[in-house]
Amino acid sequence: MRMIWINAPRGDPAQTDPMTPTRQSALAPWPPHSGPDAVFVGFPDPARFSPELGESQFRSAARHSNEDPMPRLLSLHLRLPFDGNTADCPVAPGADRGRSHASFYRLARECELVAPLFDRDRDVVQLQLDGLAGKTASDGLGELLHAVSRHFFLSHASTREFLIVLPDGVYDARELAGLVDLGFNRVRFRALPAAADRDATAVLERSLVAAREAGMRSTALDLGGPPGSDADFEAGLQQLLALRADRIHLCCPGGPASLATAVPLADRAWHHADAVSALLAAGYEALGLDLFVLPQDDLARARQSGLLHHNALGYVPQAQTDLVGLGVGARSRIGDACFENCPDLTAWESSIDMGELPVWRGLQLDADERLRSDLLQALLCAGSIDLVQMQEQHGIVFAEYFRDELDTLKPLREAGLLHYNLENLQLGSQGRLALQAICAPFAVVRRRP
Repeated sequence: MRMIWINAPRGDPAQTDPMTPTRQSALAPWPPHSGPDAVFVGFPDPARFSPELGESQFRSAARHSNEDPMPRLLSLHLRLPFDGNTADCPVAPGADRGRSHASFYRLARECELVAPLFDRDRDVVQLQLDGLAGKTASDGLGELLHAVSRHFFLSHASTREFLIVLPDGVYDARELAGLVDLGFNRVRFRALPAAADRDATAVLERSLVAAREAGMRSTALDLGGPPGSDADFEAGLQQLLALRADRIHLCCPGGPASLATAVPLADRAWHHADAVSALLAAGYEALGLDLFVLPQDDLARARQSGLLHHNALGYVPQAQTDLVGLGVGARSRIGDACFENCPDLTAWESSIDMGELPVWRGLQLDADERLRSDLLQALLCAGSIDLVQMQEQHGIVFAEYFRDELDTLKPLREAGLLHYNLENLQLGSQGRLALQAICAPFAVVRRRP
């Protein structure tokens, strides 16, 4: 994946006042904390999942969720294995065409195995399909979506989030209209051209225009990548911002370990800071976790109305849902139970061929993890926590239970990014720019005996 990294003037951030007027907004997302590793990447951590929780526990979790007085609606993640997310999958367009078609079939078969576990009246209000390697991999897309709609009830509400993540390439209105006909109303382009390549940026612009003409409700771009000439990449950034994608995912400093090692921490901080400044100046709002949206986007309106929610797929303008993951390495969360599918393509194929659910491992949240999950959800979406209510609900004294976390966050509190008293914990005016650092201490669970 080729993405843009925005370069900033060189310097030592430690010698610069992070709250000066010229850098106040820019440096907020890289606040002083325990180090570059203290970044929130999601909860719970799949590294804690155990193979002791598998197909049987998945079926039990689904059954119990159906028995809730008001069963949650559903989110569905369809994960195809053709973007390099497994070690033995074809990634080049047209490579191993037979296996590509077989994976579409097997994903439809997995849908057929999983759907009966959930009551039919539990509408799917969020759907995300990713893992396509190229246009040649989409031959079976229609058949796959037809299978999904046969087994799940896909919501027709205007607020539904049906997203397809497309690989690099040129897409015309006819192709994208076909995706709209299949039910998709949002599109995300994961790979961006080199910032200085105006021809490649023009190709992306044509795809975005075509998506709007085809009837996509919103468009999204990923923004990040390796450093280069300051002038060239600044120009490229402005070209991309001029495209006015509804959502922009900033992927600068928290990227792969190889980039983090190759690029000095100080440079990554400046790159990220200047990218944030440019996004805010262009009229984008910081939603959190390096996601920026235009004010008219559904996510911005959901935050204002208190309906914003966050799950493993990101922010959604929906109430809390149960997430069902289908495909290689896909993850599910059903109530307080979390699961992960086989990450190996061959193992996933074998499970489906034998008529078994390809659940590899899982985790049942305990009391501490449920507390942290509720806390993180409130911070990520509402930006504030009613501590009186949380203490009554979970039977804790917040100041004592989270003493270490509050101490870790003291520099951010002193910087005004987080406000705390005995009744409330809430983000400061720039707190959403620092959500990764604020959430990180709360995502570390207590050791089990």
